[in-house]
Amino acid sequence: MDANKCPTDPINDTKYCLKNKSLEYTTIDNGLTYILKLTKSDITFEVTNDSTPKLAAAAPAEPTLPESDWITVGTQRWARKNLNVGTIINGDLEQTDNGGTNIVEKYCNDDDEANCTANDNGGLYQWDEAMNYSTTEGAQGICPLGSHIPSDNDWKTLEMHLGMTQEQADAEGWRGTNQGTKMKFGGSSELNIPLAGYRYSSGGFGYLNTGTNLWSSSYDAWARFLYLTESKIVRGAEAGKYYGYSVRCLGN
Repeated sequence: MDANKCPTDPINDTKYCLKNKSLEYTTIDNGLTYILKLTKSDITFEVTNDSTPKLAAAAPAEPTLPESDWITVGTQRWARKNLNVGTIINGDLEQTDNGGTNIVEKYCNDDDEANCTANDNGGLYQWDEAMNYSTTEGAQGICPLGSHIPSDNDWKTLEMHLGMTQEQADAEGWRGTNQGTKMKFGGSSELNIPLAGYRYSSGGFGYLNTGTNLWSSSYDAWARFLYLTESKIVRGAEAGKYYGYSVRCLGN
C-alpha cells in the first residue's frame, strides 16, 4: 500500500493506516507498559494478538523550512537563503532524475562543497533538476513543502515592488534602476542574494563572487542575472536549461 494514500476504512481486521495524525497508544502486559507515539507522517501499524502494535510502514515527512527562514517582501514570502539541497556531483556531469529515485543532485562552484555553503551561496542546479522534472509553471520542484520555484511573473512582482514599472519588468536584458542593488547582499530588500556564480553548459564554472543567475519555473526558463557592479537586473529567456543556476524558493 502507498503510505501516502490511506484508505477510509481499515486495511483489514488488524492493520490500520493513519493519515497525517498524531496518536499515542498505551497498553500494559505482564507489568510492562508499551507506548507507541505516531506523529506527522502517514503511518500504518499492525496490532497482533499480544496487543503490542508493530510498525509496518511509514512515509517520511517532507522537509519544510522554519518560520525564521522566510522573509516577507511586499505581498510575497521568500526564502531568506538560496536553496542548498542534494548530493554534489562534478560539473562535467549532467544532473539526472536517477531513475525516479528522488535523489537530488547539485553543483558547487569549482566542484568545491565549501562554495555551496560560503555566503549561503547554495547549490547550482540545471533547470530540470530544479523543477524536479516537472514542466509546470509554479511547480514545487526541489523546494520545501509549502513553497515553489518562482515563475517569471513572481519575479516581476518582486521587481515591481522594488520600484520597476510594468514596462521595465516586461522588458528583456538589463532593466530597472537600482532593483539589483536592493536584491543583492546588503540590499534594502533583505533578500541578500549572494553572487554565487554559475555552471556553464560545458561543465565549467564562472562568476563566483561577481555574478549570479536564478531560475524561474516558466517553461521558457526566464532567468534573472545580477552582477557585482551593476544596479539593474537582467531578464533573459531560453537561458540554457543545461546551465547550473541558483534557486530561491517562494512561499505558496
